[in-house]
Amino acid sequence: MKLKFSSSVFIAATILALAAIWLLSGQFSSDAKKSSGFTGNVEDKTSLAPTKVRVLNSSAFSYKPEIQVTGETQASREIVLRTQIAGKVKQINSNKGTLISAGKSIIKLEKEDYPDKVKEAEARVRQRELEFAAAKKLTKKGFRSETKYAESLANLQQARAMQKKSRQNLINTDILSPFEAIISDYYVEKGDVLKKGDPVAHMIDLEPVLIKAFISEKHRLVIKPGAIAYGILMNGTKRTGKIRYISPIAEKNTRTFKVEMEITNEDKKIAQGITAELIIPLPSQPAHRISAALFSLTSNGELGIKVVDGNDFVDFLPVKILGGSDKEVVVGGLPQTLRVITVGQGFVQSGDKVQTFTEN
Repeated sequence: MKLKFSSSVFIAATILALAAIWLLSGQFSSDAKKSSGFTGNVEDKTSLAPTKVRVLNSSAFSYKPEIQVTGETQASREIVLRTQIAGKVKQINSNKGTLISAGKSIIKLEKEDYPDKVKEAEARVRQRELEFAAAKKLTKKGFRSETKYAESLANLQQARAMQKKSRQNLINTDILSPFEAIISDYYVEKGDVLKKGDPVAHMIDLEPVLIKAFISEKHRLVIKPGAIAYGILMNGTKRTGKIRYISPIAEKNTRTFKVEMEITNEDKKIAQGITAELIIPLPSQPAHRISAALFSLTSNGELGIKVVDGNDFVDFLPVKILGGSDKEVVVGGLPQTLRVITVGQGFVQSGDKVQTFTEN
């Protein structure tokens, strides 16, 4: 049986029903009499025959709970491409929805005077190199000061920087894909005149793809990055992956934490933004399957079951609900073996001596 934390409504309903039964039954009236100072004649229970109760032998099993929350798919990377230079859109090379390889041209801008600026910068570098060579010779012979030598060196370095910049500007007339991704949208058309930094396209990387969901505060404490998890897509496909990110900051309104699981998507068939279930297995723990009808509530509202110990005395054991269904509840925090009272639990209290007979 798998734990779905969406069953919290069922658990709450179970507790509410038990509370109602408790209020109507008055099963704790004896406790109330004690607390109110009741001093009437009370028959000594030791003189009475032990109450007969039916018990069920229960042995713990290894229960593997899991967190299951609804989330959605998300691209592992996305980027808004922007121009690095001003220019006019000359050509759009691919359609929206196209998978583009890393380094492939997406948009071309008009070259305009960028090639001429490269030639000018190269000529200026050659000029500065000659000037620097001459200054270096004259300085060694003592015909020129160190200041003039330093000035010619600075001019050469400045010319080389301008050459590098002009070459890069020419390269930037071709806007390239930074990684393999799908073009999800264009923000420009052919003929648009752009400024430096204007957005031109939106790209998403769907390999791998992520399943993003939100988990509660208590579950965040038991989940670690790298843990194996599962995703169930809308078509029923189950994919195995790993938790790659757990947010260190809670959402302000819900106090939940974002979790991302990474799964492969080599065929790119999994789109961004579709509904998916995120399932995260938790460490195994011993548990018992108990019918919801066997639960009892103490006077302070503590939920538990009544059991019989090895000497046939009744004991009340609090339980921790781990999961369940309409017919039975999986509970933890109990010993490995139990004798659970299944019939007569409403007529006995902790410490009572009972006579037992076992269910077949």
